[in-house]
Amino acid sequence: MKVLIIEDEPQTAVDLAQTLKKVEPSVEIMNILDSISSSVEYLKTNPLLDLIYMDIQLADGLSFDIFQQIKITCPVVFCTAYDEFAISAFKLNGVDFVLKPFDYKAIQKSIEKINLLKVHFQKETQYTNMVSNLLNTLKPSSKSCFLVNHKGKMLPVATSDVAYFFIADELTFIFTFDEQKFIINHSLEELEKLVDSSQFYRANRQYLLNFAAIKEVEPYFNRKLVVKLSVKCNEQILIGKLKVTEFRAWLSNR
Repeated sequence: MKVLIIEDEPQTAVDLAQTLKKVEPSVEIMNILDSISSSVEYLKTNPLLDLIYMDIQLADGLSFDIFQQIKITCPVVFCTAYDEFAISAFKLNGVDFVLKPFDYKAIQKSIEKINLLKVHFQKETQYTNMVSNLLNTLKPSSKSCFLVNHKGKMLPVATSDVAYFFIADELTFIFTFDEQKFIINHSLEELEKLVDSSQFYRANRQYLLNFAAIKEVEPYFNRKLVVKLSVKCNEQILIGKLKVTEFRAWLSNR
């Protein structure tokens, strides 16, 4: 069985490869890739695979983008840490997932399920349509509105009206395009999971930015970037050098 692993966490990828060999000795790990770009290039010249284990969140974006650039006809097992709602929807569509952190039993079950699926999905077109439906189902829905307290009342703020979320004085705030500021009872980590990751980017510890609020980006010292917004911001927003490549990919993947 020819298997490709797409995973940007090196230790997780190695652990997965070793576990697969233990579960199914006939497994041949063809390659371990860590990005959308490298995966697309590999799959263009190496299409004959039996199975792909694919992480959803990669350094240069969501692995769903791979399917937009190249046709994948072999079964795919997604490695995911999404919430139970997304996972349940995924399971109902018949293709398995591996919930991180995975163990031997989980990998064994995924191999068994894939072998069963291959019996039912022999035709390339059938499987391709199934994967397309899965992608639409699995993508987690994002919040369209947040409720905030304002002058003793509950005020709805549309997510599309949010220029950025930020932390100040150990509190989390919403800052809107019409330059209103509200306290919100979520951490930035929670907000990252609630908003559309293609629209909002975690610039650093303090800021979660809306793409629509970004006016321009300039080089900064030590290979960093400085982000300038179309709305007021009291601090300079910097992208650390370790996130520059990821941030540029996010900007370009519109």
